[in-house]
Amino acid sequence: MNFSPVTAGSLVITAVYSVLLLWGMFVGVRQVYQGFCKPQDLLNPLFGNRQAIKIFTFHLGVVSADLLVCGPLSLHYKSRLWYWGGRIALLMSSFPLASYFNRNPQSFGKLIGYWVRFRNFFEISLHILVAAMAINWFHYYVLLYWLVAYRYLDVGPRRLFQTLYNTPEKKAARPWAPALNWVVITTIYVLTALAIFHQKVIYAVPPDAATPIHVAKTWEELLVLAINVGIALIVWGMMRKYTGPGPAAELIPPSAPQ
Repeated sequence: MNFSPVTAGSLVITAVYSVLLLWGMFVGVRQVYQGFCKPQDLLNPLFGNRQAIKIFTFHLGVVSADLLVCGPLSLHYKSRLWYWGGRIALLMSSFPLASYFNRNPQSFGKLIGYWVRFRNFFEISLHILVAAMAINWFHYYVLLYWLVAYRYLDVGPRRLFQTLYNTPEKKAARPWAPALNWVVITTIYVLTALAIFHQKVIYAVPPDAATPIHVAKTWEELLVLAINVGIALIVWGMMRKYTGPGPAAELIPPSAPQ
């Protein structure tokens, strides 16, 4: 495994990056625990629903697998198949959360709500752009350790600063707190981009230029296809259980065959 040059600056940046990453993972695992065992403590009450927290748990597993396993290995071996296979899986597992469980405006304020919506469109567009361009493994590296990692990096600070205005009384006393929270997480977003671009996180590195591009075998293509089809079916099945047959089911006459 390759590493970036070790300097005093890169050691500090790597430490901060790692702490934020682990902090975000801890918050995610804690939310899963709260959803199953202590729903009254959840910041987002929607995850008090048993099916909703199962959807979130599945998404958390897919994100972690892409960031910690599939993404780094596909970069190391220069495998486009596994790289984009992992990212497609992440995207599919994200749709239910964005569609049904997004309460960022209510939990953190409208400014952060708009920011998250902008980020979603920006990041999807950037992935499409990079996928459509000629292969550039440095771009793939940046997408992984900046955009995918940011799903964890801002979670801890965002939750911490939200405690400054998490009641009507606190918000009235600190009307500036939601804007401060947005400034903090936006700063993390920008500084992470700069740190990754300049390769200041020691263990996050683009692949060696001398490494040949991995040529996927047929069994790999079939396996990646099967995994993504399986993830899609699991996600759709969980959403079906969560939403039920839908409002159109009321249009079916009671006497119609089931």
